[in-house]
Amino acid sequence: MNAEERPHDNYFSEEMIILALQSSPDPTAIYTGEEMIIRFANAGMLALWGKDISVIGKPLIQAIPELAGQPFLPILEQVWRSGISYSVADAPARLIKNGMPTTDYFDYEYKALLSADNKTWCILNTAKEVTSRRAYLERIQQKEEKEQALIEEMATTMEELTSTNEDLNISMKLLEESREHVKTIIEQAPVGIAVLQGPDHIIEMANTAILKTWGREGKEVIGHAHHTARPELKGQPVNMWLDDVYATGKPKINKEFLVKLRDGGGLREAIVNSIYQPIISSGKVTGILVILEEITQQVLDRRKNEKDQQMLTLAIDAGELATFYYEPGSNLFSGNALLKSWFGLSAEEHLDLSLALSSIHDEDRERVTDAIKESLRDGSDGQYSIEYRINNPQEPSPRLVQARGKVFYGPNGKAATLNGTLRDITEQKKDEQRKDDFMGMVSHELKTPLTSLQAYLQVLQRQANLTDNTTQQNVLAKSIKQVRNMNSMINSFLNISRLDSGKMLIEKSKIDLQQLFAELEEEMLSSIHTHIIVFEPVQALTLYADREKISQVIHNLVGNAVKYSEMGTRITIACLAIDQNRLKLTVSDEGIGIASEDQHLIFERYHRVQNPQIGSISGFGIGLYLCREIIALHDGQISVEKSNSEGTTFSVELPMGN
Repeated sequence: MNAEERPHDNYFSEEMIILALQSSPDPTAIYTGEEMIIRFANAGMLALWGKDISVIGKPLIQAIPELAGQPFLPILEQVWRSGISYSVADAPARLIKNGMPTTDYFDYEYKALLSADNKTWCILNTAKEVTSRRAYLERIQQKEEKEQALIEEMATTMEELTSTNEDLNISMKLLEESREHVKTIIEQAPVGIAVLQGPDHIIEMANTAILKTWGREGKEVIGHAHHTARPELKGQPVNMWLDDVYATGKPKINKEFLVKLRDGGGLREAIVNSIYQPIISSGKVTGILVILEEITQQVLDRRKNEKDQQMLTLAIDAGELATFYYEPGSNLFSGNALLKSWFGLSAEEHLDLSLALSSIHDEDRERVTDAIKESLRDGSDGQYSIEYRINNPQEPSPRLVQARGKVFYGPNGKAATLNGTLRDITEQKKDEQRKDDFMGMVSHELKTPLTSLQAYLQVLQRQANLTDNTTQQNVLAKSIKQVRNMNSMINSFLNISRLDSGKMLIEKSKIDLQQLFAELEEEMLSSIHTHIIVFEPVQALTLYADREKISQVIHNLVGNAVKYSEMGTRITIACLAIDQNRLKLTVSDEGIGIASEDQHLIFERYHRVQNPQIGSISGFGIGLYLCREIIALHDGQISVEKSNSEGTTFSVELPMGN
């Protein structure tokens, strides 16, 4: 038959071969050149390495640096130069998976593919993970060796004491105990094991694990032919594999095989790893050892993790985030291509911690080093958050970045890795500065006319109070209230300007908290009619602080609670002594709460919480920022004590002072 008579050959292209390799259930990769450039790796090989598709096109040692010091690269180089393929079974390999070093065992082959002139043009790498199989077979071998030793001991005893029936009985008992011991091990094995005898595959033994996977009880299958005991396998290849193993004496190994198993009165789909091992006696196959491990949940979890990883990668790319990974034990530091570009490196160049630190602005380097050490310190909360500048020789000015990370701990409770992201906030800070400059300018320009307007309105209000014109009185009262609100807003902007310039002064004096709370209660009850304002009774406490600034903090927190809770709900203000030197102020509402991801951001300047339930609420995002800065100037702390669907509580802790 010539080429014209086989049109389907035209479709067997290089792309189809690659597609076939991608679909292979076995991990597969292709390398070229003496540097072993990774030209192809399917999903199985990427999962085995614990890497993603970004390693394609990189030298193997750069993509998987943990291979250094292991025999794989020298073997690959020998295969490349000699053109002689290499394969091995049960070989150990040390890899990093999910951030943790692991040692697994593999059957793998380096297949040299030769050109017409017998030169190696690529190496095809296939692998199978056999860690579980190896561990189990080692146990079986150990028990068989123990049984063989007992058998040999019994034979010796029988030869020495053939004249004594009693000694013969003792030896037979030892043999029976050994067999029972092996049966006990098989019964308690964590994987499913069954022994099939003869060409009909009579089920001689089946442990609890395999019976559970089969969805059967022992009395249903023991002593029966496999194909009659398990009719649900009709139309599936299992029985055909058993026949083939018995006929050829060659084992059959399946990885992540999809099979339909009995489940009550119906069938369920399961994913299993299986080994069909021929049992050979006197050179003849007498049965088959079946080893079965169900991995349905593990595979589903892995696929979910892969999907989550893809979604995370999309989110990182969309958010233009640089990512980093630091392993303090080995001082290994790595990052994505964006992070390398920020530090002035190409995607192929290696990035280590010392190089990254040297690129940080001189004034920021020590702060960054201290922040990393603090996050890794025993007893810390493992959080890493800092802003600093990066000097890139290829860029005219430093790049300002915001770094956030979290420490992950090993089984020993020690810090294993520090993972996180970097966000470029250069333009954001410039925008904030421009906004601050504008607010400061506008605030100064508005201050004088507003003061005059308030004075004119107060004059009109005094004149209106001498008449019976209640409408005019109400309008003027509301106008004066709005002017005061505008003055309060302008004062907030001016306070921000003073903070930035270091000119905000704290004028401390002794404050009678009972008197302060009484004044605030009277003021708020007369001005807030949309909510139930409750001031809890206050102890006789004296606080040494700036009275105006502390009042402003309470006003801001109550105003925030009014904005973000429904009309008619309760807002509670309380104060209590923590000890002889510190006190705590709390403002609680019954609002919608603050999402966990926003709780560490709400005290940032100009930050506005985005929540579709509440729509758009007026404001500039400076109230809580001012509260934080004022409390910090008093050596205190402000935080979200709790926040859920039942409401939010803000907590302010202050030293009582002298």
